Amino acid sequence: MRTPQPLPSPLVDVPFTRQQALQHGVDDVRLRAHDIHHPFHGVNLATQPADVRALCSSYLAVMPDGAFFSHCTAAALLDIPLPVTASPHPLHVSVLAPRTAPNGRGVRGHSLVRLAGMVVDGLPISAPAHVWCQLSGVIGREDLVAAGDHLVGARARPARVSIDELARLSGRLQRTKGSRARAWALPRIRAGSDSRPESFLRLLLEDQGWEGIRINEPVQVDGGRLALHPDLSVPALRVAFEYEGDGHRVDRRQWGLDIERRELLEAAGWRVVRVTARDLFAGRDAFLTRLQRFVPIRGYADAITENWRKS
Repeated sequence: MRTPQPLPSPLVDVPFTRQQALQHGVDDVRLRAHDIHHPFHGVNLATQPADVRALCSSYLAVMPDGAFFSHCTAAALLDIPLPVTASPHPLHVSVLAPRTAPNGRGVRGHSLVRLAGMVVDGLPISAPAHVWCQLSGVIGREDLVAAGDHLVGARARPARVSIDELARLSGRLQRTKGSRARAWALPRIRAGSDSRPESFLRLLLEDQGWEGIRINEPVQVDGGRLALHPDLSVPALRVAFEYEGDGHRVDRRQWGLDIERRELLEAAGWRVVRVTARDLFAGRDAFLTRLQRFVPIRGYADAITENWRKS
């Protein structure tokens, strides 16, 4: 295979149109060479975009004025946790109705009755409340809670939106797709969650009748000299839930820290329930059976009353 002629330096590592190529002496034959990528109609690249952010940046060359990245694409740009089935590809791009939605290779367009946006790292993205409402027609309601948990913030993550803002916008979109999912999810969104599995675990426990669940709240250990933040806790029962992703297993340092955390909590009189992805997503029944043996839900209210009486 013949090696293509190198591109002029102004066209390397940046998206460029056919017109820009012609201005630099690059003809149509060269644009059809195997080393030129064409992610969208009218967009050429000398290198394959490494991620969704780079792909969105390349689309800016032909993106309509007043359009915003939306739905799963915006969620990916905002680091909102989504299930693997909710792909940011093709790029979701929205405009305000009655404008015609952009479409074509690599793009899925939407014409929406309500739309607002902002610029993040040079990319026009739908406003967080709008992204959440857009997702309600795409993902399941538990994932919608997890997305909301992410947006309303945590200890190490500033809030991008308030629950009240989500509720107001959802109310204005009552007749749109996903309204029932939003109505179910809104009262269940809580600030403080660090991950999608933590949100799923909380929802599972609440569905099983657990009350008084705290999210990443401090627990005093080691005689009050140290504060730990269990993923979830029920102070009235002195029960802590720790979600352990695969990184906890393969990272030896993290594994050692986890052991120390558990010992400190148990020494302070807490029960620690360790939860894995299998418990949440593949073997919930077995997990609930194990939990019932470990921390019986029967007599739950009496146990809370007794603990508060002693405190």
